[in-house]
Amino acid sequence: MIRFNFLSRAVMPRIFRAIKGLSAIGHRGVQKNLGGLRAGYVTVIAGMSFRAVFLAMLTVLLARLLGKADYGACVVVGGIAGLFSVLAGLGASALHLRDVAINPDAWRGSFVVHHSSIWKTQPILLTLTVLVAWFVVREEVGWLSLLLLVFGDLLGAPASDLLVRSYQGRERYGRMALAMCALPLTRVLLIALLAMTSDFVDLRSWSLLSFLSGVGMAALTTALAMRAQNGGSVDDKYSRDSFSGLGFSMAAASARIHADADKAIIAKLSSFGAAGEYSLAYRMMDVLLLPINGLIEWSMRALFRHGQGGVGASLQALWRRWLALLSMALAACVAAYVLAALLPAIFGEQFQGAVLMGHWLALLPLTTACWAMLRSIVATAGHQKFVGVVELIGASMSILLGIILVSWYGWRGAVLATYGTHIAMSLTVIGGAILKLRHSPEP
Repeated sequence: MIRFNFLSRAVMPRIFRAIKGLSAIGHRGVQKNLGGLRAGYVTVIAGMSFRAVFLAMLTVLLARLLGKADYGACVVVGGIAGLFSVLAGLGASALHLRDVAINPDAWRGSFVVHHSSIWKTQPILLTLTVLVAWFVVREEVGWLSLLLLVFGDLLGAPASDLLVRSYQGRERYGRMALAMCALPLTRVLLIALLAMTSDFVDLRSWSLLSFLSGVGMAALTTALAMRAQNGGSVDDKYSRDSFSGLGFSMAAASARIHADADKAIIAKLSSFGAAGEYSLAYRMMDVLLLPINGLIEWSMRALFRHGQGGVGASLQALWRRWLALLSMALAACVAAYVLAALLPAIFGEQFQGAVLMGHWLALLPLTTACWAMLRSIVATAGHQKFVGVVELIGASMSILLGIILVSWYGWRGAVLATYGTHIAMSLTVIGGAILKLRHSPEP
C-alpha cells in the first residue's frame, strides 16, 4: 500500500503531465510555428529536459524499488552495456548525421545503410558485453537478468540514437525531441505499471521490462529503415564510407568510459552500494548539464557545416555560443554544490552518502563542458580521428587512474581521476588544434 501511494501520488501525475507536454511539442509542429535557430535550440532543450525527467523518474523508481545494492548492480550493467552500445555500426549514427547535415536529400540511402551497419556489429558487441558484465557483476546478478539487461540496452540505445540523428540532420527538432524521449518514457510507464500491480519488484522483473522496451525501439527503427529502402534506390557510396566513422565511434565509446567506468571500478573495489550512491550524485550532474548538452546538440549541424572550412572557421562563426556555454557551466557548478543536500530526500534516506559525493563532483559541469566543447569543434572540423585517439588514450588513462586512486581513496579517487582525465584531454586537444589549424581536414 505504501508503494502504491508513493507511485500514484508522487510519480504518476508527473508522468501524465510530461506526456501531455511532450505531445504538445509534436502536435504544434515546432519547426513551422517557431521558426529560426532559437526555436531549434528551445525544442532540443525541451526534448532533452523531458528525457531527463523520465530518466530521473526511472532512477527514483529503481532506487526505491530495488534497494541500494541491486540498484548499484543495475547501474554497473547499464554502464557496461552503454559503453559497447555506442560502438554499434562504428559511428553509424554520427556518419548519418554528417551525411544529412551536408545534404538533407541523402537521408534515405544514408539511413538504410547505416542502420544495416549497426546490425552487422551487434553479434560481437553483445558477446563482449555479456562477458565483461559477467566478470564484474557475476556475484550480484543472475545470468537471465544479466542477458536481458544487456540485450535491452544494446538493442534499444543504438536504434534510438540513429533515429534521433536522422531527425536532427533534417532539422526536424520536434520529432527529434519525441525520439529522444521514447525509450525512457516507455520504461518509466512499464516499471510504474508493474509496481502498481505487483507486491514485489526485483532485478529480474526490471530486466525483462528493459529487454522488451529495447526490442520495441529496435523493431520501430527497423520498420522505418525497411520503409525508406522500399521508397527508392540506395546509393552504395555510403557502404564505402563506413570506416570513416571509426573516429566518432572511438570518441563516443571513450566518453562512455569516462562516464561509467568509475562506477564499475567502485563496485568492484569498494561496494555496489557505494556505486549506487555515486551513480545518483552523477545523475544530478547529468540533469544540470542539460542546457550545456542541449546547446552542443543544437550546434552539431552548424558545426559540421562550418567545420568544412577548418577549426578556425568554426571558432569564428560560433564563438558566442561557447561563451554562453562556459557561463552556463559555472552556474551549474554552483547549483550542483547547493542541490547535493537534497539527494537523500529524493531517493531515500539510505543514500546519505550521495551528498558528500555530490559536493566532490560539483566541478564536473565545468570540466565536462570544456571537454565537450573542444571535442565537438575539432572533431566536426574533419579531425575526428585525432579526437578519437585522444579520447581512447584518455579512456585508458581514466581506467588506470581510477583503479589506482579508488584503491587508495575509495570513491574520491574516481572523482579525482575524472577531473584529471578531462583536464589532460582538453589541453591535448587545444595543443593539437593549434598545430592543425593550417592543415587540411582528415579524409
